[in-house]
Amino acid sequence: MPRLTHVVEVLLENESATATFEDPAAAPNLTALRKTGVYLPNFYGAGHASLDNYEALFGGVEPTTQGEADCAGQPYGSCIFPASVPTLGALLDAKKLPWRIYSEGMVGAPGGHNCLHALDRNAPDFYQGPATNGYATRHNPAPWFDSVLTHGGSEAYCQSHSVDLNQLWIDSAHHALPAWSMVEPDTCHDGHDTSSIGGCTLDPEGPAAPAGVAAIDAWLPGFVQRLLHSPGWDSHSLLVVTFDEGAGTDTSGCAPCHDTSAGGRIGALLIGGPVARPGTTLAKWYGDHYSFLRTWERAWGLPTLKSKAASAAAAAKVHDGDPGVQPLTAVWRR
Repeated sequence: MPRLTHVVEVLLENESATATFEDPAAAPNLTALRKTGVYLPNFYGAGHASLDNYEALFGGVEPTTQGEADCAGQPYGSCIFPASVPTLGALLDAKKLPWRIYSEGMVGAPGGHNCLHALDRNAPDFYQGPATNGYATRHNPAPWFDSVLTHGGSEAYCQSHSVDLNQLWIDSAHHALPAWSMVEPDTCHDGHDTSSIGGCTLDPEGPAAPAGVAAIDAWLPGFVQRLLHSPGWDSHSLLVVTFDEGAGTDTSGCAPCHDTSAGGRIGALLIGGPVARPGTTLAKWYGDHYSFLRTWERAWGLPTLKSKAASAAAAAKVHDGDPGVQPLTAVWRR
């Protein structure tokens, strides 16, 4: 593993690799980006729908019934993992490495502030989108773990780590990009709001904006160029572009990893200084969100979340330390 100064994971929505990275007709800009990085065609989502994948990449946890339903219509508090469940954030804290989740549209949402979520744990979560400035809590893992949400007895910790996307550019300008961060574009830019569900009409972009894969293709190149040319980016910074899950009909999973991955083949693209031979495809490696989590743990010398589980029963439902979950080691510059 190389020394990584910054890892930025951009999570897009609900498309299999055949409709995005591998479809130059539908996504010409996205497929063109493959020339700038290393493409991983055999990368999979952990499950369906959205929330369970974000929880997997941040907490290593197995999809729950609540997560597989995005906590839609359920009491918000019934979907939160207890404080005994650690996250990647806790591992980074112990190593004194900064981290953040950047969510587009969070501050402009109704009642908007950092770490935005349902105010009443007994009521359904309001921020499911659209019509919430494009912000969706089901695409933000931070407020679903009490080890983040109530850390230190208040929400100050969560509010300092779960912030609006605009903060990314401020952090980079001050050479303060975190070691690990996740970018959650709004529900138009991430491709979630397809034409079949009304497009981006209720998001800030408005009805004239492209929808679905076309929205991703229009937004992503500008974001990538701005990030790679921002002051805080350096030769050991890595950008990861992938999806939360594949199309709903795609229930394939990372069979070599374990038997819990079934979110579809989504693919992933790695762009940045540590990546060797940009423009190539690595078809021999198989992974999913747990595999990327294990990769960052290995890069920074962190233990697995599986090893930090409160009990053997809890550890059985955490997958970053499973024998078949292999860190990505074959794409780095030597």
